[in-house]
Parts: sequence; structure tokens; C-alpha cells
Amino acid sequence: MPELTTEAVLNILIDWLRDNIDCGTMLIFDNDEDNTDSATLLPHITQALQDVRDLHHLQLLQRARTD
Repeated sequence: MPELTTEAVLNILIDWLRDNIDCGTMLIFDNDEDNTDSATLLPHITQALQDVRDLHHLQLLQRARTD
């Protein structure tokens, strides 16, 4: 089984949220006041994935500078 990296887990979560949206699943992740659903979470998780990728890229650049 491949290693579950942060990127891999975020990709799995993004796919699951998209499936929920596509299927019309009415999951609410917080409370009846805020009604945070898959469509609300998806852009935040997508941004988190991009942030992780950016961090990995910066780490590679830093390592290249110190080598």
C-alpha cells in the first residue's frame, strides 16, 4: 500500500467531497446554524492541498540552496 502523505489524504478527501456534491448528499459537518456541507468545505480543502504543495516546493528549493 502506498504511503499516505498529507497530499494523498487531501486528494482522497477532495474526491470524497466531490462525490458527495455530485450525488446530492446532504451531510452537514458542523451544526444547524452554519450548515457547512461538502460544497462549502471543498474550496478550503483544495486550498489546503495547494498550500501543502507550495510548502513542499519551497522545501525543495531550500534544500537545493543549501546543498
